[in-house]
Amino acid sequence: MVSNPEAEQFFLARSARDEVGSPLIAALKPLGEYELRGELRSYKSPYAVTANIVFCGASGMTDTFWRLRPSDREIALATGAEAAPIGPEWVRIALFRPNWPKPDLAHWALRAYNYARTGG
Repeated sequence: MVSNPEAEQFFLARSARDEVGSPLIAALKPLGEYELRGELRSYKSPYAVTANIVFCGASGMTDTFWRLRPSDREIALATGAEAAPIGPEWVRIALFRPNWPKPDLAHWALRAYNYARTGG
């Protein structure tokens, strides 16, 4: 059981396309211990859990979601992320925005993973 069930419920209630799910999954590969949940092949939103905390996921055709410590969340919001409805620690980063640079998912994956593993 995860310690943030609201995040798990958010992703369980959604679907995702390969165009957003595959880049999220690729960004997680360099990380250490985590479990990937959801089933992208059947359009279920993929999301990742480490230390019993959901720390990221994907939904729809463009949206990735990241659970970040306050200082990282501030940076994410200042660089184009939006507050996510999951909770106050979460941001939404769209993958495809006209005239915007491609987001650095590997960076956000590492920051969200580190926050989940260390709690601070």
